[in-house]
Amino acid sequence: MPADFFINRENGIPVYRQLADYIKKQISGGVYQPGDVLPSETDYIRDFNVSRTTVRLAFGLITNAGLVRREQGRGTIVVPQVYTQLPYLTSFTEEARRYGRTPGVALLSQSDEPISLNAATALSLPPETQILKVTRLRMVDGEPIGISRSWMNTVKFPSLANLDYSSVSLYRLFEREMGLSIRSAKEIIRADLAEEADAQKLKIQVGAPVIRMLRTTFIQGEQDTAIPIEYADVVFNGSIYSVDVELFRRSGS
Repeated sequence: MPADFFINRENGIPVYRQLADYIKKQISGGVYQPGDVLPSETDYIRDFNVSRTTVRLAFGLITNAGLVRREQGRGTIVVPQVYTQLPYLTSFTEEARRYGRTPGVALLSQSDEPISLNAATALSLPPETQILKVTRLRMVDGEPIGISRSWMNTVKFPSLANLDYSSVSLYRLFEREMGLSIRSAKEIIRADLAEEADAQKLKIQVGAPVIRMLRTTFIQGEQDTAIPIEYADVVFNGSIYSVDVELFRRSGS
């Protein structure tokens, strides 16, 4: 049994939960990195003197928490975690690289379509205006993590229609390819449940928890104006993507 951990059978906490907590701490502490294979069930049975049922229950907890996935023939694999830190405005690509992950993207669709009501409001465009809609699958270390549906303001920025949306970062395209300066963004974050089409692409169950982020990005305009360039509706796998917020209390509250 590892010297830094022992199972307390007298404290009323189920043994499988103690084991699961121990494995979680090893993952968060960097003992096991994304892509690493955890010890086998047999190893845990031997090292902790527990039953196979206990180990499987512990593995079930950390699997449901999105920390690992089970692969036939390989074992239990640690999956990458990605966080966004508010209130800093960063792209998904920048977030992934900050945590040592490799970002990726697959372009799923790109076409001119009548704008949605939410996008029309966000971009200050008339309803039913035809603009470019881009749908992309976001990945980390080759694994799907999110689906983004972006309405591009091709009315104000016609050259948006000529960009290569198979590139990893849209913000990079805005700034380097178009020479624009990103000023700010407004974002709504809420919990949601995975719909069938998204669940299939994200390799999760229908109804699994997801994080939905609705973001409007603004470009710096003349005379200190903010011009909306993109409205994005992004769905992330809630088990491997989270939001990290530091809060400050107002004086006198």
